[in-house]
Amino acid sequence: MQRLARVVLPIAFAVWGCGDQPSGPPARPVAAPARPPAPAAPSAVEEGTVSLARNFYFVLDGSGSMGEDPSSKCSAGETSRFRTKIDAARWAVGQFLEKVPPEDRLGLYVFDQMGQREVVPLDVGNRDAVLHAVEAVREGGATPLAEAIITGVDALSAQRRRQLGYGDFRLVVVTDGEATGRRLEDGTIHALENRIPIYTIGFCVGRSHTLFRYSVAYRAANSPEQLRRGLEETLGELESFDIRAFGGS
Repeated sequence: MQRLARVVLPIAFAVWGCGDQPSGPPARPVAAPARPPAPAAPSAVEEGTVSLARNFYFVLDGSGSMGEDPSSKCSAGETSRFRTKIDAARWAVGQFLEKVPPEDRLGLYVFDQMGQREVVPLDVGNRDAVLHAVEAVREGGATPLAEAIITGVDALSAQRRRQLGYGDFRLVVVTDGEATGRRLEDGTIHALENRIPIYTIGFCVGRSHTLFRYSVAYRAANSPEQLRRGLEETLGELESFDIRAFGGS
C-alpha cells in the first residue's frame, strides 16, 4: 500500500501541472535587444582630404585714397605712367598673377565705391576671375580692413579644415590707408586666434601703417614695381619683408 502511494502522488502532481496555472501577476514581456546606435554623420574634418596645397586670400584696398596721384606719395619716377594708385595696383596684380602656379588656391576681397565684398571665393583655377575683379575696382568709399580680414581668415580657416590642417594659408593685405569703421584689432585678434598669418604690403605709406605691428611680414612698397615684387614675395620665403612676431609690437 505504501509502495502504491509513492507511485500515485508524483503522477497526480504531474497531471495537475499540465492543467490550468494558478492565478497570479502576468509574466513581464521580455524586452527586445537594443539596436546599436546609428553611426554619427562624418564631420567636416572627416570628409576632408590631406593636402599640401597653398592658399592665398587677398584683400585689395580700393578706397577713395587709391584714386590719388601716386607720384604725390610714392617714388615719382616710377609712377609717372599711372594716373592713380589703383591703376598702379591693377598693373602690379596683373604682373603678379602671371607667376602664380595654377594649383594654388586664390581668393579676393575688395572694398571700393561699390562697397565691401568678397568678389572671388577661395578656389583653384580662378586667376582670370581675380584679374577681372581687380580690373573692375573703382576707387571710392571707406577702408573697412577689419571686416575684410575677418572674412579672409574665416575662408582660410575653413579650407584648412578641409585639408585636415595641412598646407599653407596666408592672408595678404594691400592697402594705402588706415582702417575705418570696425576696430582693426577685431580683425587682427581674429587672425591670431585662428592662426592665420597676415602679410601686408603698405602702398606708399611706409612703415607707419598700424598693420606693421600685427603682420608676420610687412613690406613698404613705394612704387608699382615694389608692389609687384612684394606680391610675388608672398609666394616664397619673404626675404626682403620686415619679418615680425605675429601679434607683436
